[in-house]
Amino acid sequence: MSAYKPIKRVVFVQKFVPHYRLPLFELLKAKLEAKGIEFLLIYGPPDPYEGSKVKMVYPEWGVKVDSKIFKIFGRYLYWQGVPFKIKKGDVVIVEQAAKLIDNYFLFFLEQINVVRMCYFGHGQNFQDKYELKISKKIKQLMVSRVSKWFAYTDMSVKSLLAQGVSESKIVSVNNTLAFSSSMSESEVTRDSHKFIYIGGLYKDKRIEFLLESAAKVRSINDNFELHIVGDGPLKNLAENFAKSNSWCTYHESVYGDERDKLLFESTAILMPGLVGLVAIDSFHFACPIITTDCGQHSPEYVYLENRLNSLILPDEGTTGSYAELIREYLDNKELADTVRQGCRDSANFYNIEDTVEKFFNGIADIR
Repeated sequence: MSAYKPIKRVVFVQKFVPHYRLPLFELLKAKLEAKGIEFLLIYGPPDPYEGSKVKMVYPEWGVKVDSKIFKIFGRYLYWQGVPFKIKKGDVVIVEQAAKLIDNYFLFFLEQINVVRMCYFGHGQNFQDKYELKISKKIKQLMVSRVSKWFAYTDMSVKSLLAQGVSESKIVSVNNTLAFSSSMSESEVTRDSHKFIYIGGLYKDKRIEFLLESAAKVRSINDNFELHIVGDGPLKNLAENFAKSNSWCTYHESVYGDERDKLLFESTAILMPGLVGLVAIDSFHFACPIITTDCGQHSPEYVYLENRLNSLILPDEGTTGSYAELIREYLDNKELADTVRQGCRDSANFYNIEDTVEKFFNGIADIR
């Protein structure tokens, strides 16, 4: 017999709220509250590194805390005081991250049946070459001893099963984005020579590799142009490259209609490094991703299917082989049309409403 009463409140803890994540919380809040379940979002400000990569939002209906952020051995640690804001019987959903100090206290409360702690995340660090050994060990000790796992994708599920997590505890939510645009694909003229990079500008994205490859494409195709949209630690690299090459434009971070127009106008997204939720953008804007199997992608990479809704080199590639793949896309209209249609088909499958439904059903199944 369960030690818990029926669920009365769900507490979702975020160290910060990126703009793209807010629709998930708004829809989940509405769905839970329609069933008489309170939804509480606890969040704080980002650390300087994360704050430089993406636009943050601060929903007034949530609980914004004054997070204590410490930098130790080059890593940011967060303390948000969450254990003091929960009630007995709460379902508490947190990110699986060793740097979140609150999680250790919540984990203890889970073990003594005060709360039902759940993870929402990748299942493992897919960029673990940067992960401290002690962080990895701690996560391994905690991974299977929570009430529920809301896994990003089926790739995450596979990882969790390999780590000994019970299948009954895992829900694959197909992590995605809400799509909202004031324009449609038919209203914008697609330029077959206009390529775009959109996302954070940091090491895992292989920005230098991208720029070198783009230069090689341009050397054999005078019409090729690259638009770079984003911000981050490597902003100067992109900015200086654009200043030196008239066929490359650096836009910084853009949002709304300006961003949508750039994606609808572009023929493909060049992303030789880490691919994450940008996969969803590529589907909804019918703008295929051209990438490499570089071994450091986020779980959403599993949504990409080579030559069906994207183009993928079978390994990390070289600037020459990546440039050749771009050239093939430029020269082969049938191929470009095929993968673009594949994006449209995938957009119908991966949607925010389905993700919210999976979350809701997973929460309802917690005992």
